Amino acid sequence: MIQPDTIIRSARKTLSVSIDCFGRVTVRAPMRCATERIFSFLAEKESWIRKKQAEFAAASVVLPADNLQGYTLSILGKTYTVCLYEGTLITMDRDKNRLYVPTKNARKRLVAWLKENAKRIFMEQTARLAERMRVSYKSVAVSTAKSKWGSCSHDDALRYTFRLLYAPSEVVEYVIIHELAHVKHKNHSPLFWAEVAKYAPDYKTRRKWLKNHAALMEIF
Repeated sequence: MIQPDTIIRSARKTLSVSIDCFGRVTVRAPMRCATERIFSFLAEKESWIRKKQAEFAAASVVLPADNLQGYTLSILGKTYTVCLYEGTLITMDRDKNRLYVPTKNARKRLVAWLKENAKRIFMEQTARLAERMRVSYKSVAVSTAKSKWGSCSHDDALRYTFRLLYAPSEVVEYVIIHELAHVKHKNHSPLFWAEVAKYAPDYKTRRKWLKNHAALMEIF
């Protein structure tokens, strides 16, 4: 039997259920809806709920504890283990897949390091892909957004959340192509998707990866 993590009652007329990126079940119900009706509704939706929970579980995203020692995170598709040490600089050992982070203010310093590297990498890749796609843009910035992987403003200013750094290189490339395609098409019309497909023929697979790994947005 499905057990809801949260039941929210309000002045609504129908029942609904949602699953967040960690598989938690939230039911929204009318104020006077009987508990028996809620559980009956969940039983009807059980196969769908189990399927969604399995999809999110497959992402294997674990949030960091207060102590980052031993925490693992993916950077451009490669997994690194955080090793705290009494130093002053964050260093990456690609051979041993380790990320050495100063113990003092570890979380704050790691986030700053991630943002700094995300901006450098995204700027380089955007410039390269823009040349290939023959488009120009106003600027590139890195944000802390948790709702969008990337965006393109009306005046062609591009923004990417630094958390995109957690995705594999080909997925990062897709997001950049997606936003650069918006320079030509400020919508999601067939012409827009044709432009994306021209440079990322398997964009649906890459986009699905982002959907299945939405939990990455919660890291830091």
